[in-house]
Amino acid sequence: MVKTAKAIAVTVQEMVTKSATNPDELGILANQLTNDYGQLAQEAKPAALTAENEEIGSHIKCRVQELGHSCAALVTKAGALQCSPSDAYTKKELIESARKVSEKVSHVLAALQAGNCGTQACITAASAVSGIIADLDTTIMFAMAGTLNRENSETFADHR
Repeated sequence: MVKTAKAIAVTVQEMVTKSATNPDELGILANQLTNDYGQLAQEAKPAALTAENEEIGSHIKCRVQELGHSCAALVTKAGALQCSPSDAYTKKELIESARKVSEKVSHVLAALQAGNCGTQACITAASAVSGIIADLDTTIMFAMAGTLNRENSETFADHR
């Protein structure tokens, strides 16, 4: 879902660039933006359901909906600019709409990050446990090879 949100941000920046250089390509970018948002909306459903609590899930849904409204406004401005590519006021409106979409993308990413606190804690704990297991395996390997034996006749097998 994060990857899709970042793809939306990239497309929005391309739309701003094309608004000044080649407004004819805005339709293709608007279509890409629409497809990316549709994918994000689909990915948001399970993310909201699996969030740590209902409040965070609701927050994710709200932020994605707000992003959708901003994307729709941007697509509308892109269509208007294609109709009159030399209109400076329409270009300014498109740039403002793009800024709002970028802002909403950052809000979606923040909501996702808030929902991932528990997941990140589990990943960190699993990584720590894996490191401990690896250390134990290494110690056992050296013990089995006899390099950790005491100078007297005791062996690792006697203590194992």
